[in-house]
Parts: sequence; C-alpha cells; structure tokens
Amino acid sequence: MPSRISVIVCTYNDPRALDLIFCALARQTRMPDEILIADDGSGPDTAAVVKDWEPRVDSKVEHVWHVDRGFRKTRISNEAVRRSTGELLIFLDGDAIPHRKWVQDHAIAFRPNRVSCGRRVKLSDELSRQVDRSWIESGKLESPKGPILWSALAGQTKRYSVSIRLPVLAARMAQPRARRLMGVNFSLPREAFVRVNGYDEATGISARIDRELELRLRRCGYQFYPLLHRAPVFHIYHDERPSIRDEKTLAWIRDQEASGRTRCDVGYDAPFDPNN
Repeated sequence: MPSRISVIVCTYNDPRALDLIFCALARQTRMPDEILIADDGSGPDTAAVVKDWEPRVDSKVEHVWHVDRGFRKTRISNEAVRRSTGELLIFLDGDAIPHRKWVQDHAIAFRPNRVSCGRRVKLSDELSRQVDRSWIESGKLESPKGPILWSALAGQTKRYSVSIRLPVLAARMAQPRARRLMGVNFSLPREAFVRVNGYDEATGISARIDRELELRLRRCGYQFYPLLHRAPVFHIYHDERPSIRDEKTLAWIRDQEASGRTRCDVGYDAPFDPNN
C-alpha cells in the first residue's frame, strides 16, 4: 500500500460537477492524504466550490489554477503533480463522480511498476441532470440495483457493468486483458510520472494526450493493470469533443506511436507562472 496518496481532479468551469465530486471524495472508505484541483482557468464559481468544501473534507485541499488561455490541461496537471506529495497519484476528470471505494481500490492495486487503468459508467443525459448530493451520500448513485440499472435497461446509460465491483481475483478473472490509459480514471506511482516528465505541454492538441503519456510509460517498462469492476466512476453526460478524430490529431498520435521517446521536452520540469 502507498504511504501517501494524492488525488488530482482536472476541471474547467463545471462547478456543479466539482461539487458532486467533492461530495463523493468526502465519503471515501480510504481518504486520500490530499486533493489537488487542477483548474484550467475556471472562473470564481469554481474557486467558491473549493473554498466551501475545503474545511469539510478530511484531506488537505489545494486549488491549483492558471489563467485561461485555451485548453492547457497538460500544463495545469503537471503543476498539480509538482505541488503534490503522494507516492501514488490518482487522476480524475472533473466530470466523473467516484465510487466510495475508488481511492481504496486504486491503493490496493498500487505497485511501483504499475499503471492502473480504471473505467467509467457513462450516465445518460437525463440521469446526469438528476444526480445530486443526496444520491451520492445515500449510495443511490452507485447501487447496482438503483437508477443506473433502469437507465441502462432502457438503453440510455452506457457501460453499466463497470459499476459492479467484484473481489480482486474475480475482477482479474473477468477482465484479464491490459487496458489503455484513460485520463478520466487512472493511477500511477509518482516516480513513473516524473520519470517520463509528465504530460507533454508542447503538443498543441486537445485530445489523445493520455494516449501519448501511455506510450512513454510503456516504453519505460511500466505494466498496465486493468482496474475493471474495481474503482468505478460515474461520468456526467456531455457532448464529445469533435477534435478527438480530426486529421491533425490522428496525424499527431501516429507520429507519437512511431516515436521512441520516453520523455517529453516540455513537461513536469517546465517553469510555471499562473498568470501566463
């Protein structure tokens, strides 16, 4: 088990979702030692949510912010890691609500040479609008027999099976195949993130950044562990970004797949100015 755990929540101008995430983090069976909000330039409503929750969570909370100059998730994520102290880093996107055993499951999976790749239940638009603090505090959201089941049966909520937690060995038997890294829900040793120099800040791309990080980690020999039926998160519905499969993005990721590099040039070790 890791000695210290840092949770890094990447957010941008979604205070409602962030409030729900804090509500879920406050009831974790294994509280993280610290929660860092990697804020890609949000307005004052997001800062207000952080301030409201800070005294009510049994973890240190830090709001890591820089001025909004377009999509710079890579840059603010690197800064959040620089300010963190955890041996294990757990990443969560700001539109995903974690199960109450999310931190615990990532901690159990921790190994010095392992990247743990979790997955998400994709809530329907209707269900996403209905979720509130009471659903989280009562366990209604994460109940396998709760609203997500009926929404899934109606063909609306997707990947319902991800919500069903299994014992470790049963989960491994059900999902033995290694999975790709998804930024919405993954963890890795701090040493691994630093070794590859973190996220690449020089890409100019707003999609597939997690795939590029994965490539460098794999080249360094880290094992990718499927954390399915463990550590689920519940993704709040939104329209997918159109840039995921545009030609510029696809050409860039092909170049990265052909590259043999293990470190990016501008990453974790880059200077940081919140006003720049």
